[in-house]
Amino acid sequence: MLNDILPQSLVAPISLLAYKDLCEIRLRLNRPITVNYKNSFYYLGEGGLCNERNAIVCTKDMLQTVLSKASNFSIYSINEEIKQGFITAVGGIRIGVVGDVVFENGKILTIKNFSSINIRIPHQINGCAYNVAKFIFDENGRVINTLIIGSPSTGKTTILRDLCNQIYAQKKDCNILLLDERMEIASCSNGVPQLCVGGATDVISGGKKSQNIINGLRSMAPDLIVIDEIGTLDDVCAVEYAMNCGVSIVATLHCKNISELVKKDALKNLLANKSFGRIVELSNSKGKGTVENIYDETYRPLLRFL
Repeated sequence: MLNDILPQSLVAPISLLAYKDLCEIRLRLNRPITVNYKNSFYYLGEGGLCNERNAIVCTKDMLQTVLSKASNFSIYSINEEIKQGFITAVGGIRIGVVGDVVFENGKILTIKNFSSINIRIPHQINGCAYNVAKFIFDENGRVINTLIIGSPSTGKTTILRDLCNQIYAQKKDCNILLLDERMEIASCSNGVPQLCVGGATDVISGGKKSQNIINGLRSMAPDLIVIDEIGTLDDVCAVEYAMNCGVSIVATLHCKNISELVKKDALKNLLANKSFGRIVELSNSKGKGTVENIYDETYRPLLRFL
C-alpha cells in the first residue's frame, strides 16, 4: 500500500526498511528526505538509512507524484481534505501537507505550491491497549468515560484502535460507534475496515465529528462512542450531549499531561463535572504508546508505569 503512493525512485530504498518499524517519511522540497524509524530520526539514501551527505534530496516531482497517486490522480477531488492539511490514502496512511494557503473571505479555498509532505504509516499493534482496558470497566461491566491524552505521535490512535478490539473481547454485546473522521483508525475502503476494530464496531468515516455524534446517536443507538482528537467547542458539546444520553465515550486529545489538560478551556465543564472517570496519559518515554499514568476523575493515579 505504501509503495502505491511513493515515487518509483523511493520504492527500493524504503523496501530496505522493516515496514513494522517505519513510522514517518518526511519529504521537504530541495532538502534531504528523512524517516522516523524505530522511533528515531534518520536520513534516507539509495541504500536505506544513511548520513545527511548521502541522503536523497526531495524534488518537486516527488511531492507531486505522492499527491497524485494518493488522490488517484485527481487532486481536485480531495480538495476538502487538502484544506484541512492532510490526505488519507488506502490502508490508513495519512499524508500531511503544507504549502501556500489560499484564502477568500476568511475561508481556506485550497493549499497550493506544496513544500513539505509527512507520510504517517499506521500500525495495528494487537494487545497494546490491554493494560488500559483493565481499568475502563465499572463493576457492572459498563465502559467508563475515558480520555486518552498525549503529545502528537505518542500512539493515541493506535491505542484507541486496539481498545475497540479489547472492549469487544471482554464485552461482545457492547455496540461501539467509531467516528473515523480522518479515516486512519479503521481505514475503511468501500465500507470495509482495513484495520481491525472489533466485531461489534460500526464506523462512520469522514464528516464532522460533532455532527457524526448526533447522527450516530439517532441511527445506531450505540452503547459506546469512540472518537479521535476532540478539542473544538463543537466536539466537546456533542460529547457532553452523548454522555447525557447515557452513552459512554472513549476519546483522545492532543495534550501532554494533566497539567496541560486542566488549562484546556473547551473541556472546562466536562472536567469540572468529573465527566471522564478515566484519564490515560501516554508518552514516548519507553517507545510509542507508553502508558505513564491512568487517573480517575479526581486526577488520582490508579497505576503508574515507570
